[in-house]
Amino acid sequence: MKLSTKELEILKTNSLSVSNARRLALQIETDPTVGGIFPKAEEEDFSIINEEKFKQKYCWWWNVAKILLTLAKVFTGRRGDQILDHLLKLGNHICK
Repeated sequence: MKLSTKELEILKTNSLSVSNARRLALQIETDPTVGGIFPKAEEEDFSIINEEKFKQKYCWWWNVAKILLTLAKVFTGRRGDQILDHLLKLGNHICK
């Protein structure tokens, strides 16, 4: 799904909130595989990555997603921080 520039600005204005970051943090803590992006994350193995799932879910809005993911780190523990770090590293690498 592609958003127009105007829609993306509305998303930035309305969605980059602490409550949305908290919800994202809870989702990541609940599903460390992040919907299958890191299928072996339960075992703390981030060497296997489903890049296609990541691209479909995050690349089209990466400039906003990375801000929200970074903010979510406020609400996660060690495991969540580790997952978020891997997501951020992956996004910065493949979403150019």
